[in-house]
Amino acid sequence: MRHDKRYENLDALGDWKLEHSSQDIRGKPLVSPEGHQFGIIDDLLVDRQSERVAAVRLEDGRVTPVEPLDIHDNCVVYGEEARRHADRGVTEGHVVDEEVVPVVEERVAVGKRVADRGRQINVRTNVVTGTVSEDVELRQENVSVDKRPVENRRVSAADADAMLEGKTVSMTERSEEAVVAKDAVVTDEVVVRKTADDKVEHVEETVRKTEVDVDTDRTGSNVNKDHRRT
Repeated sequence: MRHDKRYENLDALGDWKLEHSSQDIRGKPLVSPEGHQFGIIDDLLVDRQSERVAAVRLEDGRVTPVEPLDIHDNCVVYGEEARRHADRGVTEGHVVDEEVVPVVEERVAVGKRVADRGRQINVRTNVVTGTVSEDVELRQENVSVDKRPVENRRVSAADADAMLEGKTVSMTERSEEAVVAKDAVVTDEVVVRKTADDKVEHVEETVRKTEVDVDTDRTGSNVNKDHRRT
């Protein structure tokens, strides 16, 4: 590509600035109206004589004038006007026609996931009842009233006076009862534990990719001059 001295990179002109930030299309993709991408716009080229941005340069070095470009928010469209520029003749290096051949390659991403092995262990607790028996010795009191004969036993006058005043005697019967108290203690423990071991598993998968054959023989003899693989 010939170097046009009229064109200078905008970054090289320190005192030159764009009127609006929206005019800075560097970093945006240049695409056709059908959506085919030509490349990424790398430089804005300034024409010193007209004091304006006259062309753009893509990252691969190709240059196109700004007239056929339609600026959008996320891309710059190379419109139909470009074909008319090509008919009138353009500077060497301008984009005049391009077809995109996609080169596709399948890639494998190996990951892992957790899968059930079909075995599940459940541990439940159930309440069962039982009988505990034990003999307890209990005491029971009984009160009885009996009358027994006494030989004529003499008492003194004072004792006689006391005895003749009257007397009440009370006695309560008591008995022991069995009392049952319960408390809970832990006698055993059941531990449910899961362990994990790591293993290495070899994974193989078939992938596909496209190969591009470039035929540059104009005589139609199908000579494969350039064979690329990606």
